[in-house]
Amino acid sequence: MATNGLNRITEKIIAAANDQANEILAAAQADCDRIRAGYDEKVAAIRASGERETAQKTGDLLVRAKSSAAMAGRNLVGEKRSELIETVFQSAFEKIENLPKEDYAKLVIGLLSAAIEELFSTEEKNLALYGAEEEAVAEKCEILLNAEDRKAIGKAVVEGVCKTLSGKIGKENLNKIVLAGDTVNIRGGAILRYGEVESNCSLEMLFSLLRRELETNVSRTLFAAETP
Repeated sequence: MATNGLNRITEKIIAAANDQANEILAAAQADCDRIRAGYDEKVAAIRASGERETAQKTGDLLVRAKSSAAMAGRNLVGEKRSELIETVFQSAFEKIENLPKEDYAKLVIGLLSAAIEELFSTEEKNLALYGAEEEAVAEKCEILLNAEDRKAIGKAVVEGVCKTLSGKIGKENLNKIVLAGDTVNIRGGAILRYGEVESNCSLEMLFSLLRRELETNVSRTLFAAETP
């Protein structure tokens, strides 16, 4: 649920970035044209000196000059592409950070609820396989937020997670879910601490995973109209 919400936001960012893509690539093309113009001057100089050089040597120099111009142009466009893709993901991240508190809290609740449900499901399977003596059972399932989020939405997040998981996990486990007394240095999202085990539900981690999944599609969308 949370991932789908992020995907929708990313899609909106991609759509808004298309105009920016055209502008950046147009600037890159202009730079490429300037690079080629510079190499054209070199080519003209080579041709002018052709009378003093052998035909083979002049031809080799011309080929190398054209190849260098083409490579410089490709490298420049590649750099602009990378800059634009980075801008898209940074903009999406900032859009999540700046969501209204209620919507942002819902996102964090969704992330944590999925992580906690999986955590207790795994614990139950391990208890069934290995028994209580082998599987350490923690007394608390602590939610760690950054200092700002803890103050603004900490209570709402715990209540929202418990409400979401009610009926999905046992009451004993539900009662373990608490807001940690300490905070964590992350930009957004949360860290889940269960005994000695920590699960990273931060926005930084989430966007790292999303970027791996979406970067190819983002690139394809942004540069779909570009001539190969």
